[in-house]
Amino acid sequence: MRLKILKNGHTFLQKLQFRVIKKMMGEVPGPIAVMSYRRQFFGKHFAPWLNQAMRKMKHWTIGEVELMAAFVSKNNECQYCYGDHVAVAKNVYEEKLVIAIMEDIDTAPIEAKLKVTLQFLQKLTVNPSALTKNDIAPLREVGLSNDAIQEAVQVCGAFSVVNRLADAFDFELSSQPAKVGRFLFKNGYGLASVKG
Repeated sequence: MRLKILKNGHTFLQKLQFRVIKKMMGEVPGPIAVMSYRRQFFGKHFAPWLNQAMRKMKHWTIGEVELMAAFVSKNNECQYCYGDHVAVAKNVYEEKLVIAIMEDIDTAPIEAKLKVTLQFLQKLTVNPSALTKNDIAPLREVGLSNDAIQEAVQVCGAFSVVNRLADAFDFELSSQPAKVGRFLFKNGYGLASVKG
């Protein structure tokens, strides 16, 4: 359900900042509108987690975490997040490779570390109650540490929340995904919740 309050329920200062965001991105993305509305209730607390998961990682590149975000969004059937994060990943990888990864992870021509991580995230996203300690074994076999696995799980957790927000609030698909993708690639998620 698209709520009108997410279009006009922000403070004057937030609306001014939204004008700047709109100039840079071509639009104000739905997650920013949600995380900025009544910011003390949700956005103030969630946005730092999102930024930490997506830009403060030590074991993954920006391209890899954006692929994880897109892949989790695909498995959650969230078209909004899938489109935006595929667009971000295309700033790092060739479009042909990004599409191959999203269409069939098992045959995609990527290194083993990323492949087994995406396979693990797929199960974590689609059927988490079926996970066992045996699902960690392939991650260990390619040399992933506890910290690297935890970082990947953080991306999955953050995007499972954003995917549900996008679907619950019926975010409009981006009219300029390449522009949004370039902005997020360059600037990250520090503006995910705008102070008012």
